[in-house]
Amino acid sequence: MRRSSGTGRTVPGGSRSRSQRVGNRLKRITGEVARFSAVNTVATLVALFLFNALVHGVQGWFDGIMNSQPIPAYLVANSVGMFVSYYGARYYAFRHRHAAGPGGGLVNYVVINLLSFVIPVTCLFLSRNVIGWDSIYADNMSGNVIGALLGNAFRFWAFRRFVFTGRSPLVVEHLAEPVLDPATGELLDVEVEPARTSE
Repeated sequence: MRRSSGTGRTVPGGSRSRSQRVGNRLKRITGEVARFSAVNTVATLVALFLFNALVHGVQGWFDGIMNSQPIPAYLVANSVGMFVSYYGARYYAFRHRHAAGPGGGLVNYVVINLLSFVIPVTCLFLSRNVIGWDSIYADNMSGNVIGALLGNAFRFWAFRRFVFTGRSPLVVEHLAEPVLDPATGELLDVEVEPARTSE
């Protein structure tokens, strides 16, 4: 099978080249998921500590000052975790992607995070006010396990769709010309590290 290289020449191996691109795309997405998960683990641990300190206190040190207000405490703790997550996502998980929107994508990022809070807050509300569970284990299972997993899945999709929208313009510029394998003449899907900026 032969296909155009995009430079006026025809090269063999179009089918294989497509499968290479699919494989590279899956590799990129898998890498993004792994890095995003690592960033969210750190952010979640920060939010988890703050939430439990505010609601349940630290045994032997102090009581929770927001024990009767778990939802406001959840929002406070996760707002701190959100900024940890933003910097990790921009400079690590999605460092090769262009950040869309004002403030290097921060505004879009905050909006999506605030919208995603509905998911774990709803889980926490149902656990506390519908089922009637108010133990430390129930609070953490509903808000910080079930709610967090559902919220993270939503955020991963939304961040790639609305914040980190594609390759950095610097990367796209480097990939403007097709790259051919000198041995086979096949089109290659080349990974290029984005150029470092002064940001």
